[in-house]
Amino acid sequence: MKIKLLILAVFFQGLVACSIKQPPLEISHWRLMPQRASATKNTQIKYWITQGTISVTSPFDTKSLVYRLDEQKYEKDFYNDYVTLPSDMLATATRQWLNDAGIFQFAVGNSNALMPMYLLQGTVDEMYTDFRTGQTPSAVITIEYYLSNADGLKKNNVIFRKKYQQREPISDNSAKSIARAQQNALARILADLEEDLSKEAKNFPKH
Repeated sequence: MKIKLLILAVFFQGLVACSIKQPPLEISHWRLMPQRASATKNTQIKYWITQGTISVTSPFDTKSLVYRLDEQKYEKDFYNDYVTLPSDMLATATRQWLNDAGIFQFAVGNSNALMPMYLLQGTVDEMYTDFRTGQTPSAVITIEYYLSNADGLKKNNVIFRKKYQQREPISDNSAKSIARAQQNALARILADLEEDLSKEAKNFPKH
């Protein structure tokens, strides 16, 4: 009996030692918030805009980073995720960019009680890192934006619609490199959106 107890004691001590030697896996959290570097434009539209919902299609509607491995296979990285859902993160980034751009008087969030003249919404069709064989490893983001009159009673109230896609090569396979590439891709999308809205501003209804 004493021998059995001794063997059990040694076994459990070994388990404890192994658990101490192996540190717990940590989860890293990332945020995409590109900063607009150019000077603010003169306000072209003397009305404010509401940044509405940006929906994200599956399987990209997750806090986890998503990797594309082949034509059908996608994989989620449960040890690297965004600080919030991509829908909220991208809506905040878009609103901040438009505020810094100065095309409109200002931009507010979707939960604000102010009644805006315009409403900007969007759909994210792609948001992944491309690791397919034969492809340069790249962060891929595709967003379609819709600008409408906030008065939903008007017919054909969508006054601007365009889809944007950017691919940004990653320098290595680390999550930090992937997040940086995604942020650069998003910055180029927002810069293109700003340019298009600025060009079209004169055609937007003013009442």
